[in-house]
Amino acid sequence: MATLKAKNPKELQQALRNSGARDTILVTGEFGAVGLKGVRPEGGVTIRAAKPGAAHFESIVLSNCANLTFEGLRFWPNAPIPPSRGNRYLITAYPNTSAIEVANCIFRGRVDSDDFSTWSLTDWRQFKVGAVLLRGPRSVIRNCAAVGVYFGFGVSGRSSEIFENRVFGFSGDGLRVTEDNCVVIGNRVTDAMQIDRNHSDGLQAFKPKGLLNGLVVKDNVLIEWTVRPDNPLRAKMQGIGLHNGPYANVVMRDNSIACSTPNGIRLNAVRGLEVTGNRVRNVDGKRGKHPWIWVQRCSGRVVVTDNEAENFNLQREAVVGGNSEPNYAVSY
Repeated sequence: MATLKAKNPKELQQALRNSGARDTILVTGEFGAVGLKGVRPEGGVTIRAAKPGAAHFESIVLSNCANLTFEGLRFWPNAPIPPSRGNRYLITAYPNTSAIEVANCIFRGRVDSDDFSTWSLTDWRQFKVGAVLLRGPRSVIRNCAAVGVYFGFGVSGRSSEIFENRVFGFSGDGLRVTEDNCVVIGNRVTDAMQIDRNHSDGLQAFKPKGLLNGLVVKDNVLIEWTVRPDNPLRAKMQGIGLHNGPYANVVMRDNSIACSTPNGIRLNAVRGLEVTGNRVRNVDGKRGKHPWIWVQRCSGRVVVTDNEAENFNLQREAVVGGNSEPNYAVSY
């Protein structure tokens, strides 16, 4: 296990060519936009900031890469993002990648993203970029933060994980899953902004074609709004959305959601479903019929127990028990 160093994109490419199994490349400096293609080290290589804040990237695009870990890096664009039909991300890994991990990184839509609550609509639209989209199998996003971004963290490869991340200020979906056998655990997503026609979800899962089979969503906190109350761009966030279907073998457990839309948790056309221990309430403290836990058109064993919500819209066949109104005295 060797340690190599790189201070620019050319040195990084050279270090990757010279690296072996379980080596670490320590990076320092400004790297701009980096593209890596065909980097598939046996045993894995870690690209790590030499110290916190030491390495800034504008973006990384990965094609036909595998067994790479990116750790402790900082990302933000230095210039406005050109308009595009597709969504742009600060890290993009194509479907021909695998076993990519992004850990302990910070992603900013703009260098001053800590002030996103003061941005204008033009600011948001000019720097409309997501944090991370990993499209290959066995990918992991862990302990990262995204601040003032379009979409937050997404995986669209089988057997992938989104684990213990933070999204603070977003205008697309905070978290997104579009493949089988994925887990989303321990994330915190807050402060949805309305900058286009997109409806924001704290977490949305779907498969573009066919059945999405196997999903665990546990211990996540999704809050529509926590910052300045007079912001005209505040969105009406949906909590957890499995809107379309079909889905199978889904577990929703111990999530905490505060939003102002009807859909606190919406689960449609799932075969085999467990919804237990979730807390759903109105972000503005308004008591009434919303937000709800909505479960319809599901099949197989459907269990909805020990949840809190303003309302429950559940199919007759569901096994229910211990569901109740929210406890607003408890902080999320």
